[in-house]
Amino acid sequence: MTETFAPVAPLSAIRALLSLAVERDWEVHQLDITMAYLNSTLKHLIYMKPPEGAKVPKGKAYRVIKGLYGFKQSGREWNMEFDKFLQRSNFHRLDCAPCIYTRGKGDDFAIVIIYVDDTLIISPKLETVERIKEEIGRMWKMEEGGDVSHFLGIQISRDRKAKTMDLKQTSYTKQLLNEHLGNHRRNFSVLLQDIPAPETAASIAERKEYPQIVGKLLWLSNGTRPDISQAMGVLVRYMTQPSREHYNAAQKVLQYLDCTQDVHLRYGGDKQQDFLTAHSDTNWASDATAQRRSSSGSAVFVHRNLVAWKSALQRCTTLSAVEAEFVAATEAAQEVLLFGHLFKAIGIDIGIPIIFSDNTGTIQVSRDPTQHWKLKHIDTKYHFIRDNVQDGKVKIKYIGTADNLADIFTKPVGKEVLQRAQQGLGLTSQQSAAVQQTSASPLRETVEGDVTT
Repeated sequence: MTETFAPVAPLSAIRALLSLAVERDWEVHQLDITMAYLNSTLKHLIYMKPPEGAKVPKGKAYRVIKGLYGFKQSGREWNMEFDKFLQRSNFHRLDCAPCIYTRGKGDDFAIVIIYVDDTLIISPKLETVERIKEEIGRMWKMEEGGDVSHFLGIQISRDRKAKTMDLKQTSYTKQLLNEHLGNHRRNFSVLLQDIPAPETAASIAERKEYPQIVGKLLWLSNGTRPDISQAMGVLVRYMTQPSREHYNAAQKVLQYLDCTQDVHLRYGGDKQQDFLTAHSDTNWASDATAQRRSSSGSAVFVHRNLVAWKSALQRCTTLSAVEAEFVAATEAAQEVLLFGHLFKAIGIDIGIPIIFSDNTGTIQVSRDPTQHWKLKHIDTKYHFIRDNVQDGKVKIKYIGTADNLADIFTKPVGKEVLQRAQQGLGLTSQQSAAVQQTSASPLRETVEGDVTT
């Protein structure tokens, strides 16, 4: 059995649809299929040794008919079972996002999102949601969760009157700190700066614990804590051979989280803003190795709500800051166009996505075909941004460096810059919630203005 991969809905697409639901005040319900894997039928022969005491003739074994938890193919078999049911029920599977399905129009319109055995149903009307639940309930036993409160370990709370939704992983963070930080608590209100050059070998225990810490932190940074993404992009490079310095840097990230446990994403409904926007930035030649590759950062917003972010080394070596920014803008364009396909597939008009960059050279090259010769030596794929700008599929606009929200994904920043970026990215906490409810962030009011060069 080689086909064991089970597709799941992209986490960024889930956040994008939640942002849409908040802005349009749609219903968002969750449900859990009881013992989902046992509802699938295995298509390959698998035999099981009878347990001790079973009255089975000698030399005989059980043939497993249904999927079991622990079998590597069970997730795939269940996904195929659920997929067949949804398509028989006239749901349409989106080509651009696996495990996201749509059906109907108007008040009967519905979106079903499946992530292994967790399911979300989104619709303008409660009656439509209840009808879909009944259809699923007639097929399988399920636990109805009502309004979404937890999904994939993310706590979700919603204020319909205020049109807000909070996404947080506070419980996960506390468990992570208890497991790996213990009593080594210190007050770190900013993340690590540059990691010192590795000089001391990590102990056996540290080498074993390091990938565990980084792996758990990655799930947190990919879920609701974009403020630690740049640090994780650095630490993940040393998973196989961490030094004592790398281990200490991971501990500092934990100490930062200990001081910011209640920081989380907050979504709001704001029709006045552009539907789909992205911020792009780079730190040129930031890699300390001989390759001197640049770090890219991007942040994608739906109705001003952060739905996707990225911090990573570029795969090519660039010769100037303009080239590095051009590559980063291409990566951001790919991301916004993917979301564009998602929303168009469900019948939502998004207008033309906007990419904000703080590099005027990149903007000129993207807009003016006569400037192409300056970067003609770059791999063809990185001219994707130029082609799409000139075809009118995306716009690229200037934004000041201080207001570029992708900046924190490219390099370590100080406390003031970090706090300003957190506010612009929609990160909030219990301490700042009251302030944010009474006054909008000046940064978030200006960063997406129509500033051009």
